[in-house]
Amino acid sequence: MKFEIPREIERELQKKGGWENFKKNFETDKVKKIEKTVKAISDEKRLKILYALLKQRMCVCMIVDVLKCSYSKCSYHISKLKEANLIKATKRGSFVIYSLTPLGKSILKHLEKYVLK
Repeated sequence: MKFEIPREIERELQKKGGWENFKKNFETDKVKKIEKTVKAISDEKRLKILYALLKQRMCVCMIVDVLKCSYSKCSYHISKLKEANLIKATKRGSFVIYSLTPLGKSILKHLEKYVLK
């Protein structure tokens, strides 16, 4: 190690096998998965879609009307939210109904609880 750290942190690191061991075992794959989710919700339109779906399941025409954007733009945002496992699509006849996944619900509930308090 080429820098000085506080003794209390040094003791914590020793219990974990030292600084080099900590760096080697740092879970970058988990960070990448979280990054994908955070990026998905960081867009205002996608966040609006999520929040609307928290209140009501919707088809794409409803989402278009709520967001006041084109079908193609909404489809793009919907695909990003699906890739991040925040929403799911269910085919009902000629309609596709969008709703939140458990992950999507959990994230929004936590944001409401801790950000909007």
